[in-house]
Amino acid sequence: MNIERINSELSKQLSVIFRYELNDPRIHGMLTVLEVKTSDDLSHARVYVSYFGDPTLKEETFDALNNCTGHMRNLLKQRVKMRIVPFLRIIPDDSIEQAKQLTDLIEDAMDKTHETEKNYKGEDYGDN
Repeated sequence: MNIERINSELSKQLSVIFRYELNDPRIHGMLTVLEVKTSDDLSHARVYVSYFGDPTLKEETFDALNNCTGHMRNLLKQRVKMRIVPFLRIIPDDSIEQAKQLTDLIEDAMDKTHETEKNYKGEDYGDN
């Protein structure tokens, strides 16, 4: 099995685990597994997760997720056919939030540009 297929399968299984099998009260909001990157020797995997929810609870949620990695590995051992299931490290992925902030900045700039154009419309800037 190549590393891309392993990453894909781990991502799929972890998504199911996050959605249906983690009952830790410290885990809040909606979590989405965006990407899994497994080391070449398959001993470790970085799991990039997006978080949608109360920003004040985000750090607590990721702390809880990283405390549950042993439980997640045990669940993965039952589901995936791998000799070694990698140790997991859950990493917050803020790319969606960053993209939204960038989009908001672009929209603000566009609004200001349109407002400026409306204010100057009709003025003559001729060389008389």
